[in-house]
Amino acid sequence: MKRKRLIIDGYNLMFQADPYAKLAREGEWDLARDALISDVASYAGQQFDATVVFDGKGNPVSQRKEEQKLGLSIIFSDYGKSADSVIERLAKQAVDAGVEVELVSSDALVQWTSLGKGVVRRSAAEFAQQLSFGYSEWERERDSHPKRSTLADRVSPEGAELLRKIRDEQ
Repeated sequence: MKRKRLIIDGYNLMFQADPYAKLAREGEWDLARDALISDVASYAGQQFDATVVFDGKGNPVSQRKEEQKLGLSIIFSDYGKSADSVIERLAKQAVDAGVEVELVSSDALVQWTSLGKGVVRRSAAEFAQQLSFGYSEWERERDSHPKRSTLADRVSPEGAELLRKIRDEQ
């Protein structure tokens, strides 16, 4: 069975979710991208082959590069080339290969051109909310079960008695 393909407009998502947007506003672009990539990797898990595309259109030193990070493909578009064009190409290639595609972008043109190809589209705000909800669920689960444990909690009563005897002989 082919895994689904998840394609994300990186900066579009970054500015829709407060943890990343806040870091970006503070000039912490690398941290914002790394946090976003980490969260997307957690979301994608084993269900999706995921790619995050960042726009290098306005950056004169940007050269299209693709790297693997946390199981995701990360792409920076070339200078003068928008992330949108890369996203549209990736979606078309996947659909042509018979792969189910989910696209995360709030760009209207990308949405319309991709929807015509049978791609499932989600807005960046929608996806950011789902990432946030997943994090909230994790926090709630973490906080509902105190994880503090002692050695006595993990050993049998016989083992605990033996350890007490060894301690008392010292």
